[in-house]
Amino acid sequence: MISLFSNRPSWNFFYGFLPGLWVLLFLIASAAPAFSKQYRIAMITWRGETTAEKGFIHELKNTGYDIALAKYNAGQDVNRLQEIITEIQKTPADLIYVFGTTATKAVLLRVKDTPIVFNVVTSPVESGIIASWESSKNNATGASNKISTENQLKILKKVIPYKTLGIIYNPKEQNSIIQRDIAKRLENTLKFTLKEYLISGEKDIPVLMPGMKAEIDAVFLPADSMIIVLGKKIMEKINAYKIPSLSSVGSMVSEDGVLLGFVPKYYELGRIAARKAILILNHKKPSDIPSSVLDHYHISVNMKTAQEIGIQIPLSVLIMANQIVR
Repeated sequence: MISLFSNRPSWNFFYGFLPGLWVLLFLIASAAPAFSKQYRIAMITWRGETTAEKGFIHELKNTGYDIALAKYNAGQDVNRLQEIITEIQKTPADLIYVFGTTATKAVLLRVKDTPIVFNVVTSPVESGIIASWESSKNNATGASNKISTENQLKILKKVIPYKTLGIIYNPKEQNSIIQRDIAKRLENTLKFTLKEYLISGEKDIPVLMPGMKAEIDAVFLPADSMIIVLGKKIMEKINAYKIPSLSSVGSMVSEDGVLLGFVPKYYELGRIAARKAILILNHKKPSDIPSSVLDHYHISVNMKTAQEIGIQIPLSVLIMANQIVR
């Protein structure tokens, strides 16, 4: 699907005016390169549009550039993703926007010249997408949803002094493995034991989750596309077992019933990604544009879930909360 937003003025009204006016218009157009060319941006999403894409598009609309936006949704299908990359290569774009670790890595493997702006990639350095935060050393730059796992788990400790923490993730998603490894390294620091639950599809939910009730005190859901898509089904089980939960994705608190979220705002990440795209349209190399994380985060609390599972949220957490779901 192609969505266009254009600020290019139409000159048809001026037909028949004096030649001098046409010269003036030509000079104005020459002095304003943002209006002299239509830029084509290919937008690749991994699991459909999110508020990150809304932020990206909204920020671009305010630039004065004439942009043709071609949207592609891989639907968490690696084969479809490869088809999309092939399609984009046949009709080259000025810039490619990509959501998530899996899609970004796939695009970078095949696209070496076109500038790439990634978004919502938790660990871009560790996953090999960029060489460092200062310079990618390739044709990519972008915005990361990286957040301190230690601070997330400390917030959860304020609510329940867990000794055994479960983590649910898709073992096929590198980003999730990195988050698992970080949580594992925090076992001694925060004095807990990590128990892993690997889910690669809906079929795994009834097989793996029934044992949770007797095995863990709380559960952590990292920023994992598979877990997000299956969020409602997973949280039905977790809340039925009355297990306190923490997510790295804000929408899972309001939409799926997760108890706590300590998260970046996807909309703001989209705006940051758009600003990097604008620098590229102004002829700056992606490798010269540092990749970024947000400098502020949101705490979300679902009071409906707290009541359902019989958990008292401390006043110290409620005071810090940016969003309370009732």
